[in-house]
Amino acid sequence: MPSSKADIALNIFAKPYQTAVSLLSLLKFSAGRVGRIYLQFEPAGSRYDTEPPYAVAEYLRERGQDLEIFQPEIWIECDAVDETRLEEPAYRLALRYQWAFERTDKRYLFITHNDVMFKKDIIGAMLERAEGFFALGPLGQCWNCPARREDLVREAGLGERACSPERYAEFQPELAGLERIYVLAGEKGTFVRPYWEGWTAHYSGRAWPLPECRVNEWACLVDVNLTRPLTRPQGDILPFGAYEPCGSQTLDISVPWFREFSRLGFKAGHFAVDEYMLHWGGSKRMRRDLYNRAEMEAMIVLRKGFPDFVRWCGDKKKKLFL
Repeated sequence: MPSSKADIALNIFAKPYQTAVSLLSLLKFSAGRVGRIYLQFEPAGSRYDTEPPYAVAEYLRERGQDLEIFQPEIWIECDAVDETRLEEPAYRLALRYQWAFERTDKRYLFITHNDVMFKKDIIGAMLERAEGFFALGPLGQCWNCPARREDLVREAGLGERACSPERYAEFQPELAGLERIYVLAGEKGTFVRPYWEGWTAHYSGRAWPLPECRVNEWACLVDVNLTRPLTRPQGDILPFGAYEPCGSQTLDISVPWFREFSRLGFKAGHFAVDEYMLHWGGSKRMRRDLYNRAEMEAMIVLRKGFPDFVRWCGDKKKKLFL
């Protein structure tokens, strides 16, 4: 029988309006499936914000939502993890989602971004399909991976079919094949991230899963009972929120975690999320105009779809809507 509830992990770097949309829309459709919400605020915010995104947490607490707020002492940002410091709680808990991962008492933890909007009960749908998977969600950053192109796969001698989220477990090249397809991508002008300077440390013994294989953290479900005993600090696998060095680059968040569980024989399930949610697509924090546009779009959604929150902000003299 599927679990009835999941706890929620949300990492927050600024975006007050988008954060509110993310949480309120999730609860609109999945409130009966939500246990405790863990909000982890980065100890640095966007220079474009006039207000921090705490208002929605206060609003939800007043309405009885079980919710914890945590702000780490250290800001790791998108840097590669320092493995020698993972026994230090202050450092380890600064990793995204780690506070929730270590504290939840639920079997499943739903991890999501704070720049999304939900349209249906995604948690209920995921819980129905979760059994047998260490992680469930949209698999792979395929837009950055040359194995998504059938012509490159064939020319590299890696078969007749391109890789995809549904068949990532079948696409297992040797390191030489991985190198060939990246070289071909470069020759043909296909964008790939330059991992080859450092990938022998991670892929020489087994070049699978590929460097862009992961469960995407903007909406995924993790089996905590299965994964926590094998993940630092209890086990040896890097935490979900750890970036790993790969030459001059870093492998993206959850890539090393996903890779090691896959190599141990655990299975991940692909769950297409398009019908359940919209994703604003990254923080855009390096572009004031794009960041402000995304925030204003979220404010319009709040005014139209969540007027009680807007009124509450006015009553509380929150500057979000004044």
